[in-house]
Amino acid sequence: MKKILFPLIALAGWLAVPHAQASWMYVPLELRLAGATYVVVGKIDRIVDGIERHNRTYDVGAIKVSKVLKGPKTLKEVKVMWPGPAPFALSTDIKHRKGQEGVWILYPDKEEKGVYWASFPTDYQRLKELPKVEAKMKALNSIAWSKPVGDLQLGAIVETSNLRAQKVNVKGRPVKALANATAYVLVRNTGKTATHVLNFLPDQALTYRFIGPDGKQLPINLGNPGAGKLAKHHFLSVDVGEMKAIGYGLRLPMIVKPGKYTLELGYTNKRKGGTLVKGAVWAGELNGKAVFEVK
Repeated sequence: MKKILFPLIALAGWLAVPHAQASWMYVPLELRLAGATYVVVGKIDRIVDGIERHNRTYDVGAIKVSKVLKGPKTLKEVKVMWPGPAPFALSTDIKHRKGQEGVWILYPDKEEKGVYWASFPTDYQRLKELPKVEAKMKALNSIAWSKPVGDLQLGAIVETSNLRAQKVNVKGRPVKALANATAYVLVRNTGKTATHVLNFLPDQALTYRFIGPDGKQLPINLGNPGAGKLAKHHFLSVDVGEMKAIGYGLRLPMIVKPGKYTLELGYTNKRKGGTLVKGAVWAGELNGKAVFEVK
């Protein structure tokens, strides 16, 4: 399984910043698909414009759309923007070119109407990856969301990677492992107004129970949540209909038996935003679960 990377400076959310200088850390492809305005298959058939911004030139190309995975089915063309030639480059620069064809996961530019970005490492997928992207879209639509409480729902994506062909040792002893599994906890706003969700690890707001195929609970190593001072960036803004990840990826115990596994989830918040944020802060308790199977 390839890893999707995400800028370390944006831990409070999961939208990439095109001009930031940063490294990248993993985020599930489903989240990029969920937040995108358009997901299309197509080819950049021409360069249509150049935009000057932040003392740099950005090229604008036109994607000729051959298939729409997300967005209006009548969509025939989308403009995509990327950093043009320059005497310097940032570590987050992701460039495209005329003739480039594949699957495009597109986010709107904040200043130029009708122009979009594929500025995250996995926002562009080669054409041969189309079945994988379609499978991720299907998985996104099949998330088991909890009942809403105060217009917020809880869910999770569980990603597995096959270990059958690998030699695995635990405490120096060989183990016949089937898979690794990592869970990513999500919230979704089902209301009519935006809200904030607290994502402050020292509060230990997230709880987990991992149940194996035999009905027995399996231990999870949650690590040390650490300490820290509550700050503005710990309050994630969640717009109407938007989905966001909270916490970090949770590594589940190594899978050594085939069958269905259940991850029970809980999220609780009693804090208010105070002077740190303007607008509503969600408070309450959510309970959900994610079920996956390893054959």
